[in-house]
Amino acid sequence: MFNVGLLLLTVGSVLSASINHRELSMLRIAHQERGILTFSFDHSKSSSRSLDLLGTTQAGFRPGWLHLHDNLIYSVSRTSYPNNRSSSGGVFSFDKNAEDPDALSLVISQSSNGMGGVFCDVARDGRTLSVANIDGSTVSIYPLSSHGIIGDATFVFKYNLTHPGPGTNESQIQSNPHAAAFDPTGEYMIVPDRGADHVYVYHVDGPERVTQINNITLESGTGPRHVTFRVFNCTRTFMYLVSELDNMIRVFALDGVNNDSRGLRPHSSLSISLVQIVSTLGHGSNRSEPNNTNLAAEVALSNDGMFAYVSNRNTVSYSTDTLAIYSVHPDALEHLVYIGNTPTYGKIPRHFSISPDSRFIAVANEVSNNLIILERDQTSGRVNSVVGNVTLGEFDLTQNNGPMAVVWDSKVKYYL
Repeated sequence: MFNVGLLLLTVGSVLSASINHRELSMLRIAHQERGILTFSFDHSKSSSRSLDLLGTTQAGFRPGWLHLHDNLIYSVSRTSYPNNRSSSGGVFSFDKNAEDPDALSLVISQSSNGMGGVFCDVARDGRTLSVANIDGSTVSIYPLSSHGIIGDATFVFKYNLTHPGPGTNESQIQSNPHAAAFDPTGEYMIVPDRGADHVYVYHVDGPERVTQINNITLESGTGPRHVTFRVFNCTRTFMYLVSELDNMIRVFALDGVNNDSRGLRPHSSLSISLVQIVSTLGHGSNRSEPNNTNLAAEVALSNDGMFAYVSNRNTVSYSTDTLAIYSVHPDALEHLVYIGNTPTYGKIPRHFSISPDSRFIAVANEVSNNLIILERDQTSGRVNSVVGNVTLGEFDLTQNNGPMAVVWDSKVKYYL
């Protein structure tokens, strides 16, 4: 005979386990006013209830960027490091507590060696950290230990503008390095300079040996901002450069890279060629005048490399801004094909990121001060619906308080 009591107990235990243990995605948001915000995301709930704030971590004055590497989170702040007597920004490393993933423990912090910390990245081998300071016109290089210890800067590259560019609203009156991004091999670092219309290319052999090897000069009024990459084969990588002032994506081929292993190749083997220029504003659009009306911001590829997305910011309308969507065709003459756009359901989408499984796009709208989660169709690349929406603060035209960056954490949250 069945033991009914034991059967009921077993069934109850199984049901309890299925109900009480849930696997949820996590997001980290660099919020200028509040610090690093940690949210869980539960797609099974309605869009107004799917995002839940788990914790807040202080990360200097106006945190401006986040980068995840292994079990660490790196961030930069805009200014006032270590206190308000300093105009320099700060760079921070945090350990993600394995027992409580929403808790971040500060490992160490350093000066970013320049005002306006706006970007940081870690090379593939985990030994080199880069930081871009947009207002200080510097890029700083730091050595990293295996535990996230940031050493003293080994290089502080200072950039100068020989003459102002045509960009209005003081967008090109000084050199503005907006990123310092490592290619997938970690052997090269790319620095787009919005103010000077240059893209500087460095060879990187660890934090002690960083050497400029190229300077790509772009058309006046371009305003290069951010880059992302796609590995094509063992010796070729595509680089996608989004420009803020002329609202274009420039696709470059990086040939001579070593995508097979971590072994270094002589930097003289690298060649860079322009493949395509395409507008972020849709079919038939040409280069924008650098009048700060439309300002492209971020560029990202789906994890399968089949689709590209760019955030568009319009500064003269309160209407929702958009993400432009492209299909990617590495073997075709037309590398990027514009297939449409989707609303960001907010104002000034400074940054967005795609979830590790490519199902969702998280958008940080800076002025409307909200976080939006979009569900995407992984076959067509288009967006299906809004599945997450949370307000992070008041509408902020000053752009000094809202979110600057959002990243998906590879960890999951287990609810008990």
